[in-house]
Amino acid sequence: MTIPEIKLLLDKYKRNEISEEEYQQLLREVANEANADTIRQDIIETLYGEVPDSQWTDDDAAAVLTTILQDGREEYRHLRLVKRRQLIYRSLAAALVAGVLATGIYLAMPGKKPEKMVAVKKAPLAPGSDKAVLTLADGTTIPLDSAGNGALAQQGGTSITNANGALSYKAGNNDNEVMYNTVATPHGGQYQLTLADGSRVWLNAASSIRFPTAFTGRERVVEITGEAYFEITSNASQPFSVKVNDIQVKVLGTSFNIMAYADEQAVKTTLVTGAVQLTQGKNTSLLKPGLQASLSGDKGFVISEADMEQALAWKEGRFRFRNTNIKTIMRQLSRWYNMEVDYKGDVSDIDLTGVISRREEAEKLLKALETTQRVHFEVNGNKVTVSPSVPR
Repeated sequence: MTIPEIKLLLDKYKRNEISEEEYQQLLREVANEANADTIRQDIIETLYGEVPDSQWTDDDAAAVLTTILQDGREEYRHLRLVKRRQLIYRSLAAALVAGVLATGIYLAMPGKKPEKMVAVKKAPLAPGSDKAVLTLADGTTIPLDSAGNGALAQQGGTSITNANGALSYKAGNNDNEVMYNTVATPHGGQYQLTLADGSRVWLNAASSIRFPTAFTGRERVVEITGEAYFEITSNASQPFSVKVNDIQVKVLGTSFNIMAYADEQAVKTTLVTGAVQLTQGKNTSLLKPGLQASLSGDKGFVISEADMEQALAWKEGRFRFRNTNIKTIMRQLSRWYNMEVDYKGDVSDIDLTGVISRREEAEKLLKALETTQRVHFEVNGNKVTVSPSVPR
């Protein structure tokens, strides 16, 4: 077989798309010493992203590669040097050149269809990024993070463009055809949006906004879930309203933040500039700049002075905690880092204060929180277990 043909079989193997016949053919090529160096390089590139200077002999490489494709038993977890120069595979989770690489590989036994190959470095819990899904009026979905920059779609007379983590709607002249679109961010995602009237919206992780592609009639109305920050273009003849759950926020020209995640105890509206009126059933409240309205259940709005830095930190790329309970902190982190959180022991009295960049990897952030000596974290993949710190 040619080298490109061997690499094609390796690619099929890694994608779990290899047939039984091709699998047996690959095993034969592995056993062929003439191809050992090429196959070894491909496997190590998968593990490392580059080829380290392992200084393996041809015999060493052949022995390791044959075992990689023939033995997937769980007990094989480390590479060892046995009888001085004979390398035996135990899942490529150890150092090839004096360093240690945490990884896992699951492969089929000979004669069986192979399981999908997994060979990755122990990845940190990476921070979120600009990603979202746009759903058009006909149900078509477009992943915005992979859509590229430029013209994206046409909805009635409104054109949609995407550029650098921001979506823009531009209504044409006399566009009276109203269509509804939705932009939704996943856990670990955020996105910006400019509506057809020029109003700007920032969506936090695990949030969504449903809106018309053009604003007609007497008012402008959008619906959200999760958390969003608005900068509304002033138009006294066409008031702007945001619906969230059973709350309606009416505005003219203003900037404000709404936090309404389903796993939070209260819906919080924080006003930066202008004025808003909040309505839920018979409950009505008028907000002035610097104030925050909280609504929990049907108890009515509770108005208080807003901690602006804390409420708007996410939009500025930070986490801001001020005597914040660890469970509240972990809810924020779970949305941004797409992590699962579990608790061990009583953490109800652990309140922390600090400012941390949302661009940091999660494990670095967790270590920073551990320096308070109040809390301890165990990280296993994307699952984080939180427990009170044990005094030394």
